[in-house]
Amino acid sequence: MDGYTIQRIAALAAALAAAAVAYNLLRTVRIERGAAARVSRIIETESVSPFDRYGERYIKARPASLADQLRLAQLGGKYPGWTPQGVIARSVVYGGAALLYMLLMQPGLLFWLAVPLAAYYPILRLRGAADETRQTVNRMLPETATVIAAEMAAGASPEQALTRASELPGAVGLILRQAVAAARRQARPAFSRGTAQGVVMEALAAYNLPSLNRFAAQLDRVAGKGVEAPRVMGEVARGFARDYKAQVQMAAASLDNKLLFPMTAFFFFPFMAAILLPLLLALFSAF
Repeated sequence: MDGYTIQRIAALAAALAAAAVAYNLLRTVRIERGAAARVSRIIETESVSPFDRYGERYIKARPASLADQLRLAQLGGKYPGWTPQGVIARSVVYGGAALLYMLLMQPGLLFWLAVPLAAYYPILRLRGAADETRQTVNRMLPETATVIAAEMAAGASPEQALTRASELPGAVGLILRQAVAAARRQARPAFSRGTAQGVVMEALAAYNLPSLNRFAAQLDRVAGKGVEAPRVMGEVARGFARDYKAQVQMAAASLDNKLLFPMTAFFFFPFMAAILLPLLLALFSAF
């Protein structure tokens, strides 16, 4: 490749990066009317800028590292046996194969976009699986908290209620089963006592999810309440149910914004091209 081609590729990559940043910022701008706007005003207690909303959404929605994403994906049954190093190696291999193909075939400038896309493909698949598991965990936490509250209301101890909840299918039940098995194997308390961290807190904190950390903290608080534990656990279960309902309402309120880009890309642009392209071709052919 000559210097001019490299400059064109660099300019195209910079333009795509700027477009990605602009798109992510524009996704935080809300255009709401009627019921959607009223729901947003009820749920939100203070007004924040689009930059703040994007930063908060990024922190809450994404794990801190590639290892956290892989751990979440494996929790959902995807990519067993993979390691973060293996994901990076796959990205290098995919990107190198695409680069070698481009060097051999010498296609047009636009086709060089396949190189970063091929390198990012394994990470993209991993992020998709992690996001799916994260949504599953957030959806199952209210149900798990309700099961623990019902068991404790029936007279079970927090440890017994935790064991019953670990029998639930899904990602949260799998984490609790791992915590119960670790507590029995290591002869350690399941819940935190004083400065000693419990096994449940360690097992849930390993996935670096705010919702799981909050759930573990609430379980530790309930375990230390004594006779008040069933009542407190019932309040915790209702609180998780309210939070999940609020998240669903927020997702429904922002559905218009999420559908704006797909509708524009797959319906508006092809429609305008189908109308304007014949007119432009006829106009150019007249000269």
